[in-house]
Amino acid sequence: MVPRACPSWYNRGMWGRWAFRGASIALWLACTAGCGVGCDDGPHVPDRPPAPPLQDVSLFSDAYQFQCSPDRQVGCDGVFAIRRQAGDFPTHVAVLKNGDEAFRARLQLIHSAKRSIRMQALIFRGDDSGLFISQALKRKAAEGVDVRVIVDALSNLDSDTQWMYFDLKQHGIEVEGYETLYLNWIAADWKIGDPLRGNKRFHDKMLIIDAEDLPQARAIVGGLNVANEYFRIDPTPLNRWRDQDVALKGSVIKDVTRGFDRNYDYLKGLKERLPKIFNPDNSWKLTRAVLDRISRLQFDEVRDPKLKASIVETLKTPAKLTWRAVNARFLQSRPRFRESYISQAYLHLIRTAQNSIDIANAYFVPSRDLLDALKDAARRGVHVRILTNSPITNDIAPVATISRHLYQELLDVNREPAMQPQVGRGRGLEIYEWIGPDVGEGTLHAKFALFDDHSAIVGSYNLDPRSEALNSETAIALEDEGTVRALRTQFVLDDLKKSHLVTPAEAARYRNPKNLGKQFDLLFSLPLKNWL
Repeated sequence: MVPRACPSWYNRGMWGRWAFRGASIALWLACTAGCGVGCDDGPHVPDRPPAPPLQDVSLFSDAYQFQCSPDRQVGCDGVFAIRRQAGDFPTHVAVLKNGDEAFRARLQLIHSAKRSIRMQALIFRGDDSGLFISQALKRKAAEGVDVRVIVDALSNLDSDTQWMYFDLKQHGIEVEGYETLYLNWIAADWKIGDPLRGNKRFHDKMLIIDAEDLPQARAIVGGLNVANEYFRIDPTPLNRWRDQDVALKGSVIKDVTRGFDRNYDYLKGLKERLPKIFNPDNSWKLTRAVLDRISRLQFDEVRDPKLKASIVETLKTPAKLTWRAVNARFLQSRPRFRESYISQAYLHLIRTAQNSIDIANAYFVPSRDLLDALKDAARRGVHVRILTNSPITNDIAPVATISRHLYQELLDVNREPAMQPQVGRGRGLEIYEWIGPDVGEGTLHAKFALFDDHSAIVGSYNLDPRSEALNSETAIALEDEGTVRALRTQFVLDDLKKSHLVTPAEAARYRNPKNLGKQFDLLFSLPLKNWL
């Protein structure tokens, strides 16, 4: 997904809706031309590893075995150790309640850095909050801190953002995923035999501070990109997104750092394999030498004075980090190397849950394995609650249309005769839709899940085909009752209160709409699910 707040023209009348349908027709034709027969049968991932067999052991046990990459050069390199809440440098986590708290925490960590800063996000936009963070990064680089940034090449193409990256580069900060004058194609990630390689995006979100000094090291992982809507500095409801991050300290920092470095080294390696004359890094060495002798180009640091004032006001309140000792496992999935560790973790935790599963996910288009696992969990007596976006709150409306197409299949499990005692006790499977602007909020962009009273996953991973089969993703799996309690309290007392419980009758209408316009929306959204 390209998670960017879009105008609500789609919901403003006939012309907006028909413009969407016209665009959908064009995309549908492109999809069918590229996929041929069977394009709607699921994401095209012929090399995806098979789902691992069910294991009756904890994800946080040394006995748990992941299905590793079948690529011989990769193998189990992407399997990270279990980090304990006891021993040397025990792992701790602090829940960051929303984007404004995550913004404060990010700036506090950046300001405290003494040796290094590693930052990765799909989106690092040259808007007010992005520029504010870029200025902080430049100040740290001037102090001698090693600053490295990774962004996704195709997700940051607007001119303001490109100029911000140029400014970072001229101040000695490496920005992988960016090349000046849109020359990313020189070191593009292409591979013969993998036609979808160019569509495999870097969707990871990480910030790591002073990884070389483990007692002082800190990290943030989760769902937030770097832009105004994520940090909620704009009072406009559409631009105040709901998202979820966690801060980390302890031995798990080693794994988050290795996850970042694997991506960084891979992108560097793409350029190092080129002839020296075509390696953009060599051009930058010359450019920086010239700029150091003359003068660096100057860029505006403020886009909107009102939003700059909002940032300053937000940062007056320090982030409150309540640390809890946890067992943790860092997860990274890179489909370009046929890794599927986050999907495996989700399936395992769903299949072994005994009492409750709570899922908040921005783009809910789950695989057949996940759909079946959720229904089977409900049949076991597990109370399953799923929260996602409606077409009104989703920044990519067709995704929510596809999500709605699946509701009836999920909710039908409640009608099975054997389920009636569970439903009578208030269990079964429930689906909620975020209502957003009606409660002063924008898009739900969070990606986290809670399992029983002891386990959670928080990260960048959407339950959709892109995260499963295309995007590089990161997440942290946690085992701790206090942390799960904190996340569930916010989920129940805040998130669900800003949501609408989908009824069986509504799910049936979404599956087979009577309205002609809704029929067109569904018809031209479904074939797109392979490309979302």
